[in-house]
Amino acid sequence: MLPIHKLIWHEWRARGVPERVPEPSEAMEDPEQIRAYVKAYEWGGPTSALQMYHLTQLASMIRPGDTVVDLACGPGPLLLELAPLYPECRFIGADLSQPMLDVLAESAAAKGLRNVETLCEDIRDLPSLTPGTVDMVITTSALHHLPDLECLERVFERAERLLKPDGGLYVFDFGLVRSAEARALLVADVARKAPRVTAVDYKHSLDAAFPVDEVVTRVRRAVPRPLTIHSSQFIDFFYFIRTSDRCQPAANVMSFVSSMRQRCGMPIRLEAAMLKHMQRAR
Repeated sequence: MLPIHKLIWHEWRARGVPERVPEPSEAMEDPEQIRAYVKAYEWGGPTSALQMYHLTQLASMIRPGDTVVDLACGPGPLLLELAPLYPECRFIGADLSQPMLDVLAESAAAKGLRNVETLCEDIRDLPSLTPGTVDMVITTSALHHLPDLECLERVFERAERLLKPDGGLYVFDFGLVRSAEARALLVADVARKAPRVTAVDYKHSLDAAFPVDEVVTRVRRAVPRPLTIHSSQFIDFFYFIRTSDRCQPAANVMSFVSSMRQRCGMPIRLEAAMLKHMQRAR
């Protein structure tokens, strides 16, 4: 479990906003990194609580027949969970890394999924997609790979143009934690559960995260829709951005999440509870 009291203490003592350090590369293409990334998203792993939260939120946002675009999807851990739960939907995973998309395509084929497509394009532009034709745009744990805030705003603007008038947006990413000591504690927690390469990538991600206040400013300017924005309590470790519910929660999705929660150990269940309740509105 994360030492929450230590994180809060270090962040409370920190002053000012640290300089953001962009990711070494916008696209992850190293085979070892990709394998470790896929491993981290196996059920029972360090991202299980987060995956359950995403699925629960999206259960009331994705409707039958929707076209769903996942921006900077990587090897598609979330798409690969959503696609079998929504067989009548079309899922498009967009990423700048062809090796990542190859893994997604192979995984989808192995699962017999016919409703998953891949698109190797820059998520700031996505020229292959027609404006006003997408029902849901999602992006999770990815936007910190962008080089700067201007690019971040371009992504939000492109998402808005792609969406239908009644479309939905769902975003999750890390926020820039002020305290270097707090970031080190977060990395150490992941290092206990995952390979070294995953911990190194995680450190890069935390260093490259955007300040949450800046993200909020950009998304509200680029997306003129009612938005609900929450970040973690006490320390801006993560944030969620979403539009309103578009449907009643899908029963099969909620049942699946419940079964995964029962399969996971108590530490993951506690983490899931903390993720749900330790949030504040922005």
